[in-house]
Parts: sequence; structure tokens; C-alpha cells
Amino acid sequence: MNNPVPDASTSEPVRLPKRDWIILPALSLLTILLMFGVCEILARVFWPTEYSTTCNVDDAVDGDRFKPNCTVRAKIAEGPWITYHYNECGYRSATSCGPKPPGTIRIAILGSSMSQALHAPYEETFFARVSNQLAHLCNHPVDVQNLGVPGSSPINAYRRVQEALALKPDIVLYLVVPYDLKPPVTAKQPVGLGDLGPDLVGATAKPNLSPLNRLEHMLIKSRAVLIAQHVILQDKKNFIRSYMMYGDKADYLRQPFTPAWQQRFADLDPIIGDMANNLHAAGVPLIVIAVPSRAEAALLSSPTWPVHVDPFAFGREIETIASRHGAAYLDLMETFSHISNAERLYYVVDGHVTSDGHKVIADRLIKQLQDDRFSPFSHCVPQQSVERRQ
Repeated sequence: MNNPVPDASTSEPVRLPKRDWIILPALSLLTILLMFGVCEILARVFWPTEYSTTCNVDDAVDGDRFKPNCTVRAKIAEGPWITYHYNECGYRSATSCGPKPPGTIRIAILGSSMSQALHAPYEETFFARVSNQLAHLCNHPVDVQNLGVPGSSPINAYRRVQEALALKPDIVLYLVVPYDLKPPVTAKQPVGLGDLGPDLVGATAKPNLSPLNRLEHMLIKSRAVLIAQHVILQDKKNFIRSYMMYGDKADYLRQPFTPAWQQRFADLDPIIGDMANNLHAAGVPLIVIAVPSRAEAALLSSPTWPVHVDPFAFGREIETIASRHGAAYLDLMETFSHISNAERLYYVVDGHVTSDGHKVIADRLIKQLQDDRFSPFSHCVPQQSVERRQ
């Protein structure tokens, strides 16, 4: 006797056992995690990084610095292996910080990671290029003492002015980038910073992170995520679009400036003012250099900008502050605006300037130092004359 075939139209749908509602999503999640884990391992193999704090010294008053006569190797995923060597004063300089040799022109540099040329081989940094080329043009040794330290705030730079003056420099450079002003540095004194105490180092308030921010901080440490960002953000339109989604972080690009950024500039004003006054009293010229961020560079080299966005705005504000206090100003914004796809002069995710970017800065700085009548290099033979003689 044949068994009757169940009628599909009347049969009840097959229901998954309750345990499958747990097991199947768990297997899917496990598969995703396994794939991500494999990607992460491969990313760490082919994009290695190494960072060591061997040469770092914490200084609660003047800000972090480096151990004297210390050497360390480091690498970011996007860049080459770099050897950092610090002289007997803890400066990233190839020469001694001792008494200036007769006939030598000495440059002292203040600032943060841009000044220190983080992630750039020494011989390809802007200051090494400037030293070598000006020595050739001026027929005098040119010595550079680089006091720059990553993470240094404007207050930290101000505190090291006297240290820089002790080196008997002929000129002092102070490089500033937008990230140096975030978080804001607030001075208790509205004008003048001569008696700043240790409590005004520019401490950062602990941010109140949202769950989304916490997830972002976790993902940013992933090498696989970094590679994905590196690929996606190489496209200029994608990069500008995503960067402008930031709020305060990108507000230095927007016009008019928000109250928070107006306050940052107001706080920076007396700091640069006192730096300039102290240096001028010693007969030492100060050049303030506003270095574009990667976002500024991308916009500067774009034919159009989003509404209410002006990549020249940050540089104009720094120039206004420098001019107000009699300091010279080096305009890199205009220089980068004439370079096609200037954002390629930066590491895509890390955001620091590459060796090619340092060459652009060095070439512009050399011209500025030769053109400025107060510069110790104003008497040097112009590059064109050297080329004609050769």
C-alpha cells in the first residue's frame, strides 16, 4: 500500500530548532572574525610597524624630549624604516650642539612632529636639505639644531626659546600645523607669558568618547583597516568628502572660524608674541611657518572647494599673528596650491609629510631665507647664479 504524498499547500513550514537560531549566527560571526583575523595577520606581515620609546624622556614642565646620544629605528606601516639619532642635547641633528664653530651659520628649529620631520629619513628632511644647499650657496657651514618633538604644544615650543637662544642661533624657525592647536591651549594671562608656571604646559582634558568613537579607536589600531583606509583615501574626492564630515577637527578649513578655533588663534597670539619678543631682544630673527595638513593640500590643489571652505584660511591667520609681532612668515599654502595633487606629498593615513613633501618645503624655505633682508642668508648667491656659473 502506497503512503500518501503530503500536500505542500497544507503542510506546515519546517521550523528551525531553537538551538540553530544561536548556532548559525555564531558560525557566521566566527567566519567573519576568522577572515578578518587572516587579513590582519597578512597585513602585519606585509605592512610591518615598529615604534619604540627608548629615546623618549618625559618632562612635566617643558614637554617631552629625547635622550642625549640616543639612536632608535622605527617604522610606520606606510613608510620606510627610519633611523632617528639624537645628539648630546637630545636634538635630531647631525652635528654637535656645542659652541658654534667660527664662520658657521646656525639654525634652531622649534615645533612638533612636523619640525622633527617624523617618518622622514634624516638626509631627506627639509632641514637637512636646507643645511646642505645653503652651505653650498653661502660658502659657509650651515648647522641645524632641531629642538622639535612630536606632540609638542605651542606652550612647549615657547618654553624652549631660551634653550634655543643658548645655542647662539642666527635664525629660529617655528613650524605650526593645525593639529598643534588641538586641543586648545589656554593661557591665564591675556597678554604676555613671561611668568608661565608648570601648570600651563597645555594639558589635554580627557575626552568623553562616544561608543562610536571607542569603536573608531579600536579599529584604527587594526592593520587591515589601515590598509583599507590607505586604498580608499588615495582618491582625492573620497578623502575630502570623508574629512569634511569631521566637526571641530576640520573646522580650521571652514569660514567663518568657529568660536573654538577663534579661541585657539587668540591663545596662540601671545605665545608667538613672546617668542618673537625674546628672540628679537637677542637680535635673532624668527620665521613662523604654517605647514598645510594633507586635507589643506588636497583642497589647495583642487579646482573647486565645498561651500564655506577655504584652505588658505589657517595660513592667513598664522600670517596675521606673525606679522603683528614682527616675525617673518613663510607662505607654504601658495606653494602647495601650484602642485598637482599635492596631497600625494603626505602619507595617506598617517598624514605626515613624505620625503617628496620635505623637498618642496626645503626649496621654498631656501628661497625665503635668501630673499629676507633680515636673514643671515640674504647675502648668499641666488640659485640661478650658481646654475649659470656651473
